[in-house]
Amino acid sequence: MKIRMANREDYDRLISLSQEEGWNYELKDFLIMERSGCSKTLVAEREGIIGMITLFDYGEIGWISNLLVEKRWRKIGVGRSLLMEGIRMLGRKKTIALFSTQESLPFYLKNGFAKDRDLYFVKFLGGLEGSVKKGGWSESIERMDRLCFGYRRGPLLRLLAESGSVVYPKEGEGFAIIRPGTMESSVGPVICDDSGFLYSAMSLLGVGSTAVTPYPDPRFAEIIFKATLMYLGDRPRIDYSKVQAFAGLEYG
Repeated sequence: MKIRMANREDYDRLISLSQEEGWNYELKDFLIMERSGCSKTLVAEREGIIGMITLFDYGEIGWISNLLVEKRWRKIGVGRSLLMEGIRMLGRKKTIALFSTQESLPFYLKNGFAKDRDLYFVKFLGGLEGSVKKGGWSESIERMDRLCFGYRRGPLLRLLAESGSVVYPKEGEGFAIIRPGTMESSVGPVICDDSGFLYSAMSLLGVGSTAVTPYPDPRFAEIIFKATLMYLGDRPRIDYSKVQAFAGLEYG
Protein backbone atom coordinates (compact mmCIF):
# COMPACT_ATOMS: atom_id res chain seq x y z
CA MET A 1 0.00 0.00 0.00
CA LYS A 2 1.17 3.52 -0.84
CA ILE A 3 0.14 6.76 0.91
CA ARG A 4 0.60 9.98 -1.06
CA MET A 5 -0.72 13.53 -1.42
CA ALA A 6 -3.99 13.80 -3.31
CA ASN A 7 -4.17 15.79 -6.55
CA ARG A 8 -7.07 17.15 -8.59
CA GLU A 9 -7.20 14.03 -10.72
CA ASP A 10 -8.16 12.13 -7.55
CA TYR A 11 -11.13 14.29 -6.60
CA ASP A 12 -13.79 12.37 -8.54
CA ARG A 13 -12.79 9.18 -6.74
CA LEU A 14 -12.66 10.93 -3.34
CA ILE A 15 -16.12 12.41 -3.89
CA SER A 16 -17.58 8.99 -4.73
CA LEU A 17 -15.79 7.43 -1.76
CA SER A 18 -17.21 10.03 0.63
CA GLN A 19 -20.70 9.86 -0.88
CA GLU A 20 -20.76 6.09 -0.39
CA GLU A 21 -20.58 6.92 3.35
CA GLY A 22 -23.38 9.50 3.01
CA TRP A 23 -21.12 12.51 3.63
CA ASN A 24 -22.30 14.44 0.54
CA TYR A 25 -19.00 16.16 -0.23
CA GLU A 26 -18.85 18.06 -3.52
CA LEU A 27 -15.99 19.17 -5.75
CA LYS A 28 -16.15 22.70 -4.34
CA ASP A 29 -15.44 21.33 -0.85
CA PHE A 30 -12.19 19.72 -1.95
CA LEU A 31 -11.22 22.85 -3.88
CA ILE A 32 -11.85 25.04 -0.80
CA MET A 33 -9.65 22.80 1.30
CA GLU A 34 -6.94 22.83 -1.37
CA ARG A 35 -7.00 26.63 -1.79
CA SER A 36 -7.06 27.40 1.94
CA GLY A 37 -3.31 26.83 2.32
CA CYS A 38 -3.90 25.11 5.67
CA SER A 39 -5.28 21.78 4.46
CA LYS A 40 -3.84 18.65 2.84
CA THR A 41 -5.56 15.46 1.76
CA LEU A 42 -3.71 12.14 1.62
CA VAL A 43 -4.84 9.02 -0.20
CA ALA A 44 -4.04 5.35 0.29
CA GLU A 45 -3.52 3.36 -2.92
CA ARG A 46 -3.75 -0.37 -3.50
CA GLU A 47 -5.35 -1.34 -6.77
CA GLY A 48 -6.52 2.27 -6.98
CA ILE A 49 -7.49 4.68 -4.21
CA ILE A 50 -8.90 2.79 -1.23
CA GLY A 51 -8.83 5.47 1.49
CA MET A 52 -8.21 9.09 2.40
CA ILE A 53 -7.59 11.52 5.25
CA THR A 54 -7.65 15.33 5.36
CA LEU A 55 -5.39 17.40 7.64
CA PHE A 56 -5.97 20.98 8.80
CA ASP A 57 -2.88 22.78 10.15
CA TYR A 58 -3.67 25.83 12.30
CA GLY A 59 -0.24 26.30 13.85
CA GLU A 60 -0.33 24.88 17.38
CA ILE A 61 -3.63 23.11 16.64
CA GLY A 62 -4.28 20.38 14.09
CA TRP A 63 -7.57 18.84 12.92
CA ILE A 64 -8.11 15.51 11.22
CA SER A 65 -11.08 14.99 8.92
CA ASN A 66 -12.41 12.61 6.27
CA LEU A 67 -10.58 9.52 7.51
CA LEU A 68 -12.29 6.94 5.35
CA VAL A 69 -11.43 3.50 3.95
CA GLU A 70 -13.37 1.65 1.28
CA LYS A 71 -15.47 -1.06 2.96
CA ARG A 72 -13.77 -4.07 1.37
CA TRP A 73 -10.35 -2.85 2.59
CA ARG A 74 -11.28 -2.25 6.23
CA LYS A 75 -9.92 -4.07 9.29
CA ILE A 76 -6.48 -4.71 7.78
CA GLY A 77 -4.71 -1.59 9.09
CA VAL A 78 -5.32 0.91 6.26
CA GLY A 79 -7.15 3.36 8.51
CA ARG A 80 -4.49 3.22 11.19
CA SER A 81 -1.74 3.76 8.61
CA LEU A 82 -3.53 6.86 7.30
CA LEU A 83 -4.12 8.15 10.84
CA MET A 84 -0.50 7.68 11.90
CA GLU A 85 0.79 9.34 8.73
CA GLY A 86 -1.58 12.24 9.29
CA ILE A 87 -0.39 12.71 12.87
CA ARG A 88 3.23 12.52 11.70
CA MET A 89 2.67 15.15 9.00
CA LEU A 90 0.93 17.52 11.41
CA GLY A 91 4.05 17.40 13.57
CA ARG A 92 4.35 18.46 17.18
CA LYS A 93 1.04 20.11 18.00
CA LYS A 94 -0.41 21.30 21.28
CA THR A 95 -3.66 19.60 20.28
CA ILE A 96 -4.81 17.36 17.44
CA ALA A 97 -8.60 17.03 17.32
CA LEU A 98 -11.22 15.25 15.26
CA PHE A 99 -14.89 14.29 15.22
CA SER A 100 -15.68 10.59 15.49
CA THR A 101 -18.86 8.72 14.70
CA GLN A 102 -20.03 6.38 17.45
CA GLU A 103 -18.92 3.37 15.40
CA SER A 104 -15.36 4.71 15.17
CA LEU A 105 -14.91 5.56 18.87
CA PRO A 106 -13.09 2.30 19.75
CA PHE A 107 -10.67 2.84 16.85
CA TYR A 108 -9.65 6.32 18.00
CA LEU A 109 -9.52 5.36 21.69
CA LYS A 110 -7.22 2.46 20.78
CA ASN A 111 -4.96 4.90 18.95
CA GLY A 112 -4.53 7.29 21.85
CA PHE A 113 -7.35 9.81 21.45
CA ALA A 114 -9.47 10.95 24.42
CA LYS A 115 -13.12 12.03 24.45
CA ASP A 116 -14.00 15.69 24.85
CA ARG A 117 -17.77 15.98 24.34
CA ASP A 118 -20.62 14.90 22.10
CA LEU A 119 -21.98 16.95 19.22
CA TYR A 120 -24.83 16.32 16.82
CA PHE A 121 -25.26 16.33 13.07
CA VAL A 122 -28.75 17.79 12.59
CA LYS A 123 -31.16 18.54 9.75
CA PHE A 124 -33.46 21.55 9.85
CA LEU A 125 -37.17 20.77 10.08
CA GLY A 126 -38.52 24.27 9.47
CA GLY A 127 -40.95 26.15 11.65
CA LEU A 128 -38.75 29.14 12.36
CA GLU A 129 -38.48 32.48 10.59
CA GLY A 130 -34.92 33.76 10.28
CA SER A 131 -34.18 36.68 12.57
CA VAL A 132 -30.89 37.63 10.96
CA LYS A 133 -29.35 40.28 8.77
CA LYS A 134 -27.21 39.62 5.72
CA GLY A 135 -23.82 41.25 5.37
CA GLY A 136 -20.42 41.02 3.78
CA TRP A 137 -17.09 39.81 5.08
CA SER A 138 -15.89 41.45 8.29
CA GLU A 139 -12.54 41.21 10.05
CA SER A 140 -14.53 40.61 13.24
CA ILE A 141 -15.28 37.09 11.94
CA GLU A 142 -11.64 36.02 12.28
CA ARG A 143 -11.36 37.69 15.69
CA MET A 144 -14.47 36.01 17.09
CA ASP A 145 -13.52 32.67 15.58
CA ARG A 146 -10.06 32.76 17.13
CA LEU A 147 -11.41 33.79 20.55
CA CYS A 148 -13.92 30.93 20.56
CA PHE A 149 -11.79 28.15 19.02
CA GLY A 150 -8.27 29.22 19.98
CA TYR A 151 -6.59 29.12 16.56
CA ARG A 152 -6.25 31.08 13.32
CA ARG A 153 -8.06 29.90 10.20
CA GLY A 154 -8.87 33.12 8.38
CA PRO A 155 -8.13 31.90 4.81
CA LEU A 156 -10.45 28.90 5.23
CA LEU A 157 -13.26 31.06 6.65
CA ARG A 158 -12.94 33.52 3.76
CA LEU A 159 -13.25 30.72 1.21
CA LEU A 160 -16.26 29.25 3.01
CA ALA A 161 -17.89 32.69 2.99
CA GLU A 162 -17.12 33.12 -0.73
CA SER A 163 -18.84 29.82 -1.50
CA GLY A 164 -21.94 30.97 0.38
CA SER A 165 -22.67 34.07 2.43
CA VAL A 166 -22.38 35.56 5.92
CA VAL A 167 -25.28 36.51 8.16
CA TYR A 168 -25.29 38.30 11.50
CA PRO A 169 -27.70 38.48 14.43
CA LYS A 170 -29.94 41.55 14.37
CA GLU A 171 -28.77 42.33 17.89
CA GLY A 172 -25.50 41.56 19.63
CA GLU A 173 -22.28 40.07 18.28
CA GLY A 174 -21.86 36.93 16.22
CA PHE A 175 -21.90 35.48 12.72
CA ALA A 176 -22.93 32.43 10.71
CA ILE A 177 -21.54 31.20 7.39
CA ILE A 178 -24.28 29.60 5.29
CA ARG A 179 -23.42 27.46 2.26
CA PRO A 180 -26.04 26.29 -0.25
CA GLY A 181 -25.15 23.06 -2.04
CA THR A 182 -26.56 20.87 -4.78
CA MET A 183 -26.51 17.81 -2.52
CA GLU A 184 -26.55 19.35 0.95
CA SER A 185 -26.78 22.91 2.26
CA SER A 186 -24.90 23.56 5.49
CA VAL A 187 -24.42 26.18 8.17
CA GLY A 188 -21.18 26.65 10.08
CA PRO A 189 -19.27 27.89 11.82
CA VAL A 190 -21.82 29.78 13.92
CA ILE A 191 -20.78 31.97 16.85
CA CYS A 192 -23.32 33.88 18.93
CA ASP A 193 -24.58 34.23 22.50
CA ASP A 194 -28.11 33.36 21.36
CA SER A 195 -28.54 29.63 20.64
CA GLY A 196 -31.59 30.40 18.46
CA PHE A 197 -29.38 32.22 15.97
CA LEU A 198 -28.18 28.89 14.53
CA TYR A 199 -31.70 27.83 13.57
CA SER A 200 -32.54 31.28 12.25
CA ALA A 201 -29.53 30.98 9.95
CA MET A 202 -30.57 27.46 8.89
CA SER A 203 -34.03 28.76 7.97
CA LEU A 204 -32.44 30.84 5.20
CA LEU A 205 -31.33 27.60 3.50
CA GLY A 206 -34.61 25.85 4.18
CA VAL A 207 -35.78 22.44 5.32
CA GLY A 208 -33.08 19.77 5.11
CA SER A 209 -30.12 22.09 5.67
CA THR A 210 -27.54 20.70 8.08
CA ALA A 211 -25.21 21.72 10.89
CA VAL A 212 -22.85 20.15 13.43
CA THR A 213 -23.89 21.57 16.79
CA PRO A 214 -23.54 21.00 20.54
CA TYR A 215 -27.14 22.19 21.01
CA PRO A 216 -29.77 20.21 19.07
CA ASP A 217 -33.24 21.70 19.44
CA PRO A 218 -36.00 19.14 18.68
CA ARG A 219 -38.41 21.97 17.86
CA PHE A 220 -36.42 22.90 14.77
CA ALA A 221 -33.96 20.11 13.95
CA GLU A 222 -33.79 16.33 13.75
CA ILE A 223 -30.67 14.56 15.05
CA ILE A 224 -29.26 12.39 12.26
CA PHE A 225 -26.34 11.04 14.28
CA LYS A 226 -24.13 11.83 17.24
CA ALA A 227 -20.45 12.68 16.84
CA THR A 228 -17.80 12.88 19.55
CA LEU A 229 -15.05 15.49 19.61
CA MET A 230 -11.78 13.69 20.41
CA TYR A 231 -8.23 14.88 20.89
CA LEU A 232 -4.55 14.08 21.36
CA GLY A 233 -2.45 16.29 23.64
CA ASP A 234 -4.16 19.15 25.44
CA ARG A 235 -7.92 19.28 25.61
CA PRO A 236 -9.37 21.72 23.03
CA ARG A 237 -10.22 25.09 24.57
CA ILE A 238 -13.55 25.93 22.94
CA ASP A 239 -15.97 28.53 24.25
CA TYR A 240 -19.20 26.54 24.14
CA SER A 241 -21.15 29.50 25.50
CA LYS A 242 -20.74 31.11 22.07
CA VAL A 243 -19.98 28.28 19.60
CA GLN A 244 -23.32 27.16 18.20
CA ALA A 245 -22.01 25.14 15.23
CA PHE A 246 -18.74 23.95 13.72
CA ALA A 247 -17.48 24.29 10.17
CA GLY A 248 -18.80 21.32 8.21
CA LEU A 249 -15.51 20.67 6.38
CA GLU A 250 -13.84 19.65 9.64
CA TYR A 251 -16.31 16.85 10.12
CA GLY A 252 -15.71 13.36 8.86
